[in-house]
Amino acid sequence: MLPTFIIIGATNAGTTSLYHYLGAHPDVIPSSIKEPSFFKTDKDFNKGLDWYKSLFEGVGKFAFEATTNYTKRHLYPGIPERMHSVLPDIKLIYLIRDPIERTITHYVSQYKMRWESRTFSEVIKDPDSHIVLTSKYFYQIQAFLDYYSKDQIMIVDSARLKKDTSSLVSDVFEFLGISPYQDRDLFDKKFNKSQNKKQITKLHSVLNNKIKNHEIHEFIRVSSKPFRDFIATFKKPVERPRLTEEDREILERELKPDADKMRKFSGLDFSHWSV
Repeated sequence: MLPTFIIIGATNAGTTSLYHYLGAHPDVIPSSIKEPSFFKTDKDFNKGLDWYKSLFEGVGKFAFEATTNYTKRHLYPGIPERMHSVLPDIKLIYLIRDPIERTITHYVSQYKMRWESRTFSEVIKDPDSHIVLTSKYFYQIQAFLDYYSKDQIMIVDSARLKKDTSSLVSDVFEFLGISPYQDRDLFDKKFNKSQNKKQITKLHSVLNNKIKNHEIHEFIRVSSKPFRDFIATFKKPVERPRLTEEDREILERELKPDADKMRKFSGLDFSHWSV
């Protein structure tokens, strides 16, 4: 089976929670891997449709996945074209949050994982900053508009998902043409909310970035955990960066024009956003 809808982002906006909320529906089959990234690059795409179909096994009329890398066109060009070649009639869900808040959270997670070593101020001054470009939501969705109609795309407010989960999930199911379903106990759970804000050890970083064999990776990860946890006790938590006046001016200059375009495109005012 192939998916009938896909959550395409955004990173650090609540996609894991939405994945679980929608996947609880008895008529819906969530992918066995939340982020298969099948359409991300030619290399991923070359895994073939048989591999992709194998991720959607179960009983149900609808299937979906959630890959936030699909809305990082600055890193992975060609995603909408690859997707449309296989799934021209699919519906897309784009979950977004306050652009400045998402940028800060993304930076903290990148720094924690040792994928970023610069200060926050240095990062946002970089004109090619991956973290800032990921927060330009209209820029990201534009790439899909060459292949998908506006009617196939639903823009979802992350703040509403958090504050009004039941109503939001109902609206998503209506957009998808799926019968209503509520699991209120599930709505009380918070997914992918790390309590450990400390930067990972260098050993953990090497494990994540260098060792690609899954079995070897898991063996080393499990056996080295006590040592890594001991080392981590000496580390200070990764602190949320404090925005200077210059930082905020840079972010507003970079993000507000795009945010206004997204307001016009979606018809949502996002009045709670800081830009």
